[in-house]
Amino acid sequence: TATAADDAIEARMRKDITFLASDECEGRGVETKGINKAADFIADEFKKAGLKPGNAQDSYFQPFTMPGTATLETPTTLVLKGPLGQKIELERGKDFQAFGNSGSGKVSADVVFAGFGAESKRLKYDDYAGLDVEGKVVVILRNVPRADSKDAPFDGDASANHSSLATKIVNADLHKAAAVLFVNSRTMAVGADPLVAFKDHAQGMGSAKMPVFHVKRSVADQMLQASQDTTLKDLEKEVDRNLKPRNAALKDWSATLEVTVKRPRLDVKNVVGILEGSGPLAKETLVIGAHYDHLGYGQSFSLAKNLKKPTIHYGADDNGSGTTAVIELARRFGAMKERQGRRLVFVTFSGEESGLLGSVHYCKKPAVPLEDTVAMINLDMVGRLRPHPETKKDTIQVWGTGTSTHFDQLIESLNENYHFHLKKVTTGGGPSDHASFYEKKLPVFFFFTEDHPDYHRPTDTADKINVPGMRKVCDLTQDLIGHLTTVKERPNYIAVAGASRPVGGGGPTLGVRPGYAEDKEGMLIEGVVEGRPAAKAGMKAGDLIVDVEGKPVKNIEAYMVLMRQFKLGDTINVTVLRGDKKVKLPVKLE
Repeated sequence: TATAADDAIEARMRKDITFLASDECEGRGVETKGINKAADFIADEFKKAGLKPGNAQDSYFQPFTMPGTATLETPTTLVLKGPLGQKIELERGKDFQAFGNSGSGKVSADVVFAGFGAESKRLKYDDYAGLDVEGKVVVILRNVPRADSKDAPFDGDASANHSSLATKIVNADLHKAAAVLFVNSRTMAVGADPLVAFKDHAQGMGSAKMPVFHVKRSVADQMLQASQDTTLKDLEKEVDRNLKPRNAALKDWSATLEVTVKRPRLDVKNVVGILEGSGPLAKETLVIGAHYDHLGYGQSFSLAKNLKKPTIHYGADDNGSGTTAVIELARRFGAMKERQGRRLVFVTFSGEESGLLGSVHYCKKPAVPLEDTVAMINLDMVGRLRPHPETKKDTIQVWGTGTSTHFDQLIESLNENYHFHLKKVTTGGGPSDHASFYEKKLPVFFFFTEDHPDYHRPTDTADKINVPGMRKVCDLTQDLIGHLTTVKERPNYIAVAGASRPVGGGGPTLGVRPGYAEDKEGMLIEGVVEGRPAAKAGMKAGDLIVDVEGKPVKNIEAYMVLMRQFKLGDTINVTVLRGDKKVKLPVKLE
């Protein structure tokens, strides 16, 4: 039963989360003013709790930069020239549109048609077979052959990989195309053959280095009819029937196009506060963290269907709840007089929704050296505590129970006072900020009250938060912090198999966590998983993969496409840039 003290705690936690998930904070999107209001609020609460600023110049803010939303500059033009000397100036927004992940450039070149721009070794299907696309403008259908067939889908489970725009762009780039003109497949062109809006692919780093446009089917049909006496519809039917590619040079057709896409760097910040310890363990540190960013007005990360305009995604549970819990824990420990034990660093991270960017940055530039950090506790989505359908006990997932020798029995023993239904996950990897610390060989705990239908939708609002449940999670976490800050022996680190988030996109994986290189082409390795192929081959965090089996790797998408070509048991040569030197490493895929 709740006490008067519990009621007071819940009242202040409700006040915190109501502000963090308010209209004023605008869904805490990294490009909104609202996220700065949230950061100011968190810093002010840290200060009131007695935490000292965790960064230089007496600031609670740890600044870093991340990719912002791309903007389309003018001019954006596309002009076709035909076999009869006709010049067709297409109208942006009506006949064509630039993709948000387009590169910038000016191109004037012949046009070729490369079907679906797909390659499948298993099916012996290659839309580029016998087609010279080097330096050309390539017309490519979206989707895959037989896209509407449930009985005989194209290449089975790999269909999604083949239909991905990023895969198609990478394939065109590997064949040295100068630009891509996408057209809707017939299944996507229902109705008015809609063009994809630039903003739909404008977030993130952008996968293309070349210009990428979307043109109406009527534009492609005009060229196909004049040069091949056929239409997209007829070609699609033929490919569907026999799964044989239909590509062609579009004789005497050329395109002149220009596009400029600006990709800004955003100034963002983590919020860091420190409570010093005392006694023999005072030089060691425990980090308690949660991400405070969310989706702002939704954009491409939203899971809501049919939103007619940008709508605030309040992010009360994700992750106003974890942020509220961190603030509450800071208050509780800040109020303890002459507390004995390890130093506590409280951090709320930005950029988590874009790829754990804030926690990755903190691990590169920690407020206290990581070698003096004994563990990290992460709270992400702890606001929807619900009873287990069978045991009727409040259910919470606890990740990281295998990341140190005594963590499993520790959480079991602390839970004797709370009677949670614990869903234990041994790994220290996974899709939240603890993974960044685990990859630095630190044991971790991660608390999560599980998914729900409001996740990444505007309906994740403060009124749906189970505040007594969130307080109960804080109570358990407080006990856990109390133990980890005072236990004499520093927790050891255990590497749990499959603990990272390997990226391979359907093929074998190297066992690396990727990052974006800001100023160089390639795929940055943020971390390697012990015992996996990359680690065995000698790859290190900080290496930049620039080549796989002689083919250039310009970004993550290129790496994923190339890795799909191999199978377990293959040995491949991967070239990494380490400092200023290129190092070729043979890697056995297992």
